[in-house]
Amino acid sequence: MKYLKAVINESQRLYPIVPSNSREAIRDTVLPLGGGPDGLSPILVPKGTYMIFLSRAMHRREDIYGPDAEDFNPSRWLDNEHPSSPLRPGWGYLPFNGGPRICIGQQFALTETSYVVVRLLQEFPVLESRDNEPWREKLSLTCTSLGGAKVGLKAFE
Repeated sequence: MKYLKAVINESQRLYPIVPSNSREAIRDTVLPLGGGPDGLSPILVPKGTYMIFLSRAMHRREDIYGPDAEDFNPSRWLDNEHPSSPLRPGWGYLPFNGGPRICIGQQFALTETSYVVVRLLQEFPVLESRDNEPWREKLSLTCTSLGGAKVGLKAFE
């Protein structure tokens, strides 16, 4: 189910559930990039520094995702189907965070999402948008649709 995985990846890229995150440095450290006029020099992060990063903004960077970074295009995750494929964004894709603080429920959430999408498609051959409004976000710790999900489902007859 490569295409389903690509659709989920692309959905998480453009609309990450947790659009921002933060960390506090517990000791002095140095980031390898981010300093200097060109942003390519190391940068000191002193102990106690509180840093916020916006995965929503990072997931839309053209230098990582190409000139169509604002577009929903699942094929960017598939081999040979997009100019930048196969996409390997590394630390430029963090819908579940990364490293030692990666979300412990990542695989469960992805499995559950895949299951629900497959079951909906098995049961309802037609899914129609019933939403005439543009996407509006409700931001708190997580990001959800402010207007809900207005869809019509047609079952097999």
